[in-house]
Amino acid sequence: MTEPQSGATTLDALVIGAGISGIYQLYALRELGLDVQTLEAGSGVGGVWYWNRYPGARFDAESYTYGYFFSKELIDEWDWSEEYAAQPEIERYLNYAVDRFGLRERINLEQRVSSAVWDASSGRWTVTTESGRVWRPRYLVTALGILSAPAFPKVPGLGDFRGEWAHTGLWPADGVDFTGKKVAVIGTGSSGVQIIPIVAKDADSLVVFQRRPNWCTPINNFDITPERMDDIRNRIDEIFEATQLSPSGSPHSPMTESSLDLDPEERRRRFEKLYDSPGLVMALGNFRDVALDKRANDNCTAYIAERIRARVDDPAVADRLIPTDHGFGQKRPPLENGYYEVFNEPHVTLVSTLEESMVRFTETGIETSAGHYDVDVIVFATGFDAVVGSYNKIDIRGENGLSLKEHWEAGPRTWFGMQTAGFPNLFMIGGAQSVTGTIPRITDFQADWVASAVEYARDHGHTTIATTEAAEDEWIDHVNGGIVGTLQEKAESWAFGSNVPGRKRAYLLYAGGLPQYRERVRAATDDDFRGLTFSS
Repeated sequence: MTEPQSGATTLDALVIGAGISGIYQLYALRELGLDVQTLEAGSGVGGVWYWNRYPGARFDAESYTYGYFFSKELIDEWDWSEEYAAQPEIERYLNYAVDRFGLRERINLEQRVSSAVWDASSGRWTVTTESGRVWRPRYLVTALGILSAPAFPKVPGLGDFRGEWAHTGLWPADGVDFTGKKVAVIGTGSSGVQIIPIVAKDADSLVVFQRRPNWCTPINNFDITPERMDDIRNRIDEIFEATQLSPSGSPHSPMTESSLDLDPEERRRRFEKLYDSPGLVMALGNFRDVALDKRANDNCTAYIAERIRARVDDPAVADRLIPTDHGFGQKRPPLENGYYEVFNEPHVTLVSTLEESMVRFTETGIETSAGHYDVDVIVFATGFDAVVGSYNKIDIRGENGLSLKEHWEAGPRTWFGMQTAGFPNLFMIGGAQSVTGTIPRITDFQADWVASAVEYARDHGHTTIATTEAAEDEWIDHVNGGIVGTLQEKAESWAFGSNVPGRKRAYLLYAGGLPQYRERVRAATDDDFRGLTFSS
């Protein structure tokens, strides 16, 4: 209903974000019979798969494992065309799901949230968007995504640049034409690795600015034939069960045997099979000790480095493309398709910003400590202010005006990544301290849990659900303990906020794996919602 005196829309629940997780949360809450709506900043649904329209963007998980499992009808109706679908197909799929389940009328597009303030007197949140619209939900659920706040390099002068520029995470709907142009791509993370081969095909010249290289492995993508799609449908329960048993929420689990117990020839044969397998098998189906023992990891990285050198003609360039600051798996490895071969092309130049720092953007290009590069187009493939960045963009205030940004100043504080102390009736799915791996496989569990908690409160006459700082401390200790003794403990990546200057180092995700996460949440829920309080 709408309150005429204020123009605010009062409702049971409000979801922020219409990506793959937010869409399912909207569905789950609607199925309870709640008056629920969604706010989405974009002019279309899809979340990261709406904003990241850059050429080359695609799944790094098998298409049918990333999509929805809750509806057999949807599984039967949708044919995936590729093992790792590209962005246009993913966006079509999510639009199809929204219409298939009658959710579009509940989604408010082009409504970027500016603030969310808890009102203890009414037991509701006041949510305001940049357009001035106001909503008053009892329950607020954020589905903001961990990679949705684009980051830019701290280099001055972009306003002086007279050419065209775009960030891969905010790609223009009408695209960017690289044909015959001088192009610079800044960044060699996942989006850079995906877009660089495509830019190289059309550009007159391409300069790639790389801070640090990543351990990239081939995607080895392939088309899904009608026969394979039928087989996938016939095995869908088996496939889903595999995602639930895997730590990463994928169909792949690490090999339990030690790579160090194998003779070098057999170990190399296994690495070769992993490298030539599709998708993230090299990362998710590798020997378990590769993530735990530096000797095992060194063997793995030596093999990948050998494959890189075999694909890059210039040994000096190959050396620049081989990481020296981290082992394989300490960062999520980008999947590539012809990426290394790009640097054999005479019109492509690789610049290390550790050796040749960017000084400023100019009217005609990029000035570095060693000279100037004239370019017509700049592509920022510089990633995101991950996990907490999207929350910091919203002024979220809880009890007594407590700022979420201040509450999380030293790092996220949560109850299983889904609630935070001092912010009653605020739930987070796919947020801090709860996600790693194939994100939808954890967020559909979280969305179901949020719906069940709200249903429990409704059925027992409660109107408020909150957690405590003691419960936060317990979860933080478990989260941090999960990486102790692993190579991840000393890693530097966006998962620790290392890519954001001035950010305090804190582990932002959860490395315990999906089965352990589910087990712990269910145990706390069965123990009378341990760590939560319900009140009227």
